[in-house]
Amino acid sequence: MPNALILGASRGLGLGLARELIARGWKVTGTVRREEDRAGLEATGAGSSIADITDPASIAALEVSGLDLLFVNAGISEPDDFETIDDDGIGHLFMTNAVAPVRVALSLLDRVAPGGMIAFMSSRMGSVSLTQQDNKAMYRASKAALNSLTRAKMASFGERPVLSFHPGWVETDMGGQGADLDVATSVKGIVDVLEEHRRTPGSAFVDYSGATLGW
Repeated sequence: MPNALILGASRGLGLGLARELIARGWKVTGTVRREEDRAGLEATGAGSSIADITDPASIAALEVSGLDLLFVNAGISEPDDFETIDDDGIGHLFMTNAVAPVRVALSLLDRVAPGGMIAFMSSRMGSVSLTQQDNKAMYRASKAALNSLTRAKMASFGERPVLSFHPGWVETDMGGQGADLDVATSVKGIVDVLEEHRRTPGSAFVDYSGATLGW
C-alpha cells in the first residue's frame, strides 16, 4: 500500500486528493491547521495531524515515515492587490506560497522513501512565460517564486520525481464559483499524472491533464 502525506488537506483540493488517493488504495495522512477540521478529513479514511507549513516545529512533530508521496498543497490567495498590499502581507504571501513549501519538503526528505515523489500545488499563473495579464500580480509572483525555488533545489531533492501542478481553474474557496472544473475532476487528473510519473526522476511543471507548462 503506497503511503502519502498531504500538507494542507482540510478542504478543497487537499481534501479531494486525500479522497482520490484512498479510493486507489493509498494510505494517506493529511494535515489541518485547526482541530475542528480533522473530522472532515478523517471521514475520507485518512489519518490527520495538526500542522502549519509556516511553523517548522509542527512539521518536525509529524509522525510519518516511508512516504511514497509528499504533496505540499497548502497555500493562500492574494490578500490585496499590488497597489494596496502592505509589507506584512507581502511577507506572509511569499512565506506561505513559496518559501515554506520548499523548506518543509526539504525538512521532511528523510521521511520520504528512496525514489518517493515530491509534489507542489503551483498554478499556471506562476508561469513567467505564459503571463499576459496583470490581475493578481502578487499571487502570480508568489507562485513563480515557488517554481523558481523548486527548480533551484532540485539537486537537494536527489534522484526522485518532483512535480509542480497547475490544478486547473477549480471550484474551491480560492477558485470561486463559475470555475471550469470541479474538485473531483481536477484531483482525478492530478493523481493520474502522479501515478504516471512515479518512476521518472526529475522536475516537471504540468497541469492536471499531464500537459507540460512553460516555466
